[in-house]
Amino acid sequence: MNILVYTQSFYVRKTFINALIPMGISVFQTDHLTTLFDTVRKNSIEMIVFDVIQENYDEVFPELIKIKQGTETGLPEKISLLMLIGSVDKAQITRALQLGVIGFIKSNASEETISKYTMEIYQKIRGIPPERKYVRVSLNTSIESERIGVKFRSTLNMQLILGVIKDISAGGIAVELVGTFDKEAIENGMEVKNMQFMLDSRDVLVNAVVVAYQKNFCAFRFTHLSQQDREAMSQFIFDKISRTSELPVKGPENPAETPPEGSPAQSQE
Repeated sequence: MNILVYTQSFYVRKTFINALIPMGISVFQTDHLTTLFDTVRKNSIEMIVFDVIQENYDEVFPELIKIKQGTETGLPEKISLLMLIGSVDKAQITRALQLGVIGFIKSNASEETISKYTMEIYQKIRGIPPERKYVRVSLNTSIESERIGVKFRSTLNMQLILGVIKDISAGGIAVELVGTFDKEAIENGMEVKNMQFMLDSRDVLVNAVVVAYQKNFCAFRFTHLSQQDREAMSQFIFDKISRTSELPVKGPENPAETPPEGSPAQSQE
């Protein structure tokens, strides 16, 4: 599921990222209405959240009219429209409902409330719950800026093992192992404590279990993430998919949705 949040607020953006990316929902954001429909078309957006906390209804309503009247070409057939509101203005809410808005979220809603409500709205409109597959991003390890080193100790023989992250999701990572290590130091199902890597200068420590291992490739499913580490990972994934969405599409295949066999992105909770 892809959701677009129209907001100028860093706090609102952060709240939706933390609430939805760990739930398997790709979050995109725009702070300009002029780019709204291009973002929808590029990323197959299924739901739009309009932030009207500042009561800027007059700016948003013309865009709702375009969607309702179908004057914008190339949009998905079904787009669920929500509003993030500060106060309850009955007249404005009535008008929003007339223009196709189907739900409202209060500005003080918790992350848990946002994720639960979003899922409920999606299922109500589509008849089925959204697919709960982790949002996965691939890293180009041939580029220095995208090389993220990882280290952990084998629980079988306590050997220190090094690697480079190939892809990452809120559910786990796939790693290219590097250096010399005992091949028997890793096995499927092995638990790893305090696996360490850096995300945007933040030191992340996670517990994980090996879900796939062959030669120099190993995939891990996270078994424990602190709230701070989960938020750091969600922000990293958001930044990566946002940058990727700005690039021209080269073909019909989207590498971010075709993980290699055994990748943690294929695990669902």
